[in-house]
Amino acid sequence: MPWTGKSFRSKHNKKLSIEQAREAAKVANAILHDTGDEAKAIRIANYEVGKKKK
Repeated sequence: MPWTGKSFRSKHNKKLSIEQAREAAKVANAILHDTGDEAKAIRIANYEVGKKKK
């Protein structure tokens, strides 16, 4: 099931703003679609959003 910004933030990274969570959900959904690996999708999405925060 695809993530929304709200669901991604509540389940995987509570420190994100809603805008960051939307971006993370978008990245995670794309990776999940390509690979089928939820753990990888979450890990990469959090990394990408964290990289943009700095």
